[in-house]
Amino acid sequence: MAKVYFLGTGSAYPSSTRDNTSLLFSFENRNILVDVSGNPARKLKELKKSLREIDTILFTHTHIDHIYGLPSLLWGMWLENRTEPLTIYVDERFKVHLSKWFETIELSDWGIQFAIHVQTFQGDSIATIIDSDELKVRTFPAKHSVPTVGLEILYNDKRIVYSADSEINSHINEYNYIDFLIHEATFAKKRSAFHSSMEEVLTSYNLQKVNSIIFVHLTDHEPYEEVCQTFLQESKVGNDIQIAYELMKVEI
Repeated sequence: MAKVYFLGTGSAYPSSTRDNTSLLFSFENRNILVDVSGNPARKLKELKKSLREIDTILFTHTHIDHIYGLPSLLWGMWLENRTEPLTIYVDERFKVHLSKWFETIELSDWGIQFAIHVQTFQGDSIATIIDSDELKVRTFPAKHSVPTVGLEILYNDKRIVYSADSEINSHINEYNYIDFLIHEATFAKKRSAFHSSMEEVLTSYNLQKVNSIIFVHLTDHEPYEEVCQTFLQESKVGNDIQIAYELMKVEI
């Protein structure tokens, strides 16, 4: 059985109860950390997940709230004497940024005992980055203020789609079914360039094709519950709708 752990659920400006958004997709033989924010080592330990279990990191984009936890995570892996290799997937357009960051933190001088394999993908088109019998992971372009990708994850015929930070994405409506749609909702109602509101998500997609919706990238003092309740009362679509919280776990 697969699990999704919500290490952080907040928008770019975190609150006292929400860290910046970061997700861990945990499968039988693979643990994929999507974006790295906050204090990832502490969060993983709270979830009783060893740092050694994280074999893959994937960055959706390079805004600071999605990447700033990487040095801390690598430092923790080094302190725990990790020897298992680590793969980092990054958009080809940002490979040089990652290399410069490694230089800035002087990673090569730490004496780490594990290999870091940087793999790139073409973020401006649909790209398959993991392809096995049980697990397939694809990226697709998303509209944000910097190049950004969303994710499609297929695991034993279950489809998970993650929007990342983005406006409403027409690509999401192209799927014939989605078991779990994890979508940003920086606002409850307000329309804004490069982001989505909960109201837009609930009215822009064909929700008859979506089983469960989980909202992340949330902002303080937004009337999410009000919008959600109004939609459920007025809609004839019986979706499971969840507002994610810190360290929430969902079984797939």
